[in-house]
Amino acid sequence: MTEFLTKTINAMNIPFIIRLAFEQDHDDNYDVMIDTYEKMNRYLEEVDLQYSPFRTNSLVSRFQRGDKKPLLNSEAFQSVYSKTVVVGELTNGSFEVYFNGDPTKLIKSWAIEQAFNKFMIPLFENDNVIGISLEGRGNAKFAVRPSTDFEWEVQTVLKKYNMRYGSISTAKINSRAKYLEKDRLDAIQELAIVGNDLVDADIWANAGIVAGTEKFTNLIQNSYLSGMLIDNKESIIFAEGVLNRHHNEKDLNLAKIKEK
Repeated sequence: MTEFLTKTINAMNIPFIIRLAFEQDHDDNYDVMIDTYEKMNRYLEEVDLQYSPFRTNSLVSRFQRGDKKPLLNSEAFQSVYSKTVVVGELTNGSFEVYFNGDPTKLIKSWAIEQAFNKFMIPLFENDNVIGISLEGRGNAKFAVRPSTDFEWEVQTVLKKYNMRYGSISTAKINSRAKYLEKDRLDAIQELAIVGNDLVDADIWANAGIVAGTEKFTNLIQNSYLSGMLIDNKESIIFAEGVLNRHHNEKDLNLAKIKEK
C-alpha cells in the first residue's frame, strides 16, 4: 500500500513542503524523510543567510541599500537573470528582473529547483520511492519513478492537473491592484503556468499578472505556454499555446482570490 510522508521547513519567510510517496509502507521510509529534511533544512538555511531581505548583511539587504554588485554576481541571480531579460523583452517591459525591488521572489523558486535536484532526485536510488514533490507558496516541483503509474494531483481554481514530471507556478493579483483594476475586464485575477523549469514558470506567471489577458494570450500562443488564468471577464485553460476560453460563471467568486 502506498505511503505518503510530509514535512515542512520554514525558511526565507515561507513554508517549504516536502512530500514523498513510497510504494510500500516500511519502517525505513521515515528515516528517508528525516534524512532528506535535515539536508534540505541546512541548505535552505544557507540560502536564507545569503538572500533573506530580513537579514541585515544578506545580499538582498545590501542590494536594497544600494550595494548591488554582490547580489548581481551571485549564483542565484546569475542563474535567473538571462531568463528574465528574455521575458522582459517579449512583454515589452511588463516584467522586470527585480520584481519591483524585491528579487527574492525569483530566488525562492530558484531555491526550490536547486533543493529538489540536490536532495530529492537522488531518492529514486531507493526502489521504494515512487514520487517526490517540493512546494513553496504557489511554486511546486514534481517527479515520479518512470516505471510507476503514480501521479501527483494538483488542483487549481479551474483545472486539476495530474503531474508526473515538471513544475507549476501560481500567481494572484494583490489587493491594491485588484481594487485599482476592478473595472478592467482583462485584469488577470489568478494565473497558473505548468512547465518543466520552475523558474521559467514563475517568471511567466508573474509577467502574466502584470501584462493582462489581452497581451498575455498573445504570449501564450507565441511561446506555447500551458496553464490557466481567470480575469474579470473570462476563464482560459491553455495547453501548448492553444486557448480554450469561457465566460466566467456568475457563481465564480473572484473576491475570494487572495494575493500569493
